[in-house]
Amino acid sequence: MSGSRSYRQQCGLARALDVLGERWTMLIVRELAMGPRRYKDLLESLSGIGTNMLAARLKTLEAAHVIRPVLLPPPASARAYELTDYGEQLQSILSQLALWGYRLPLPVADNAEARASWALMAMAAMAKPEDVAALNATIEIRVDDEVMAVTADDTGARVSSGAEIGPDLTIDTDLQTFGALAEGRLSPSQSLKNKAVVVHGDRKLFTKFFNVFRIRQQSAA
Repeated sequence: MSGSRSYRQQCGLARALDVLGERWTMLIVRELAMGPRRYKDLLESLSGIGTNMLAARLKTLEAAHVIRPVLLPPPASARAYELTDYGEQLQSILSQLALWGYRLPLPVADNAEARASWALMAMAAMAKPEDVAALNATIEIRVDDEVMAVTADDTGARVSSGAEIGPDLTIDTDLQTFGALAEGRLSPSQSLKNKAVVVHGDRKLFTKFFNVFRIRQQSAA
């Protein structure tokens, strides 16, 4: 990149930050890591970004071949953006940054926004590969207005947005309950007992899922 925001350094890190270092850019990549998103979807999930800034960030990422425009299949038939193969290489970097962020010894703002999809990506990053492989299932998760899926097999855990065809398990709950399950403050059996969760499929798989995928305490030491 040769624009005014460039560090103008022959260094791989500096060159990466020329593209990814601006505010909101990595969060756009985070959203697209779960699959194609329409422009309005990105605006909704990145509250506060503003239309002009989102357009500028998408233009930069497209010019760097990190993302590309696509046409979603029917019934949507709408223009969207997705990561390129090159952009997909950022997946592991995103996971490591998320884990690093969870270890930051800083308080979380009282008014911080929370979304189940963000927590789910961290849960997938924290899961042990051998446990993910043993799970060997596809789980659809519905949390309020978010619909996501996790596919776990011997190649790892893949988190995507949208419904799955023929999942092994469907979990339907609210954000507060999902957060409690993810952090281990509520057990799967208790959530079923108090009817905070609706499960379609193998209830044993429900318990196994939250044993494998959860927010584990991280230490900066």
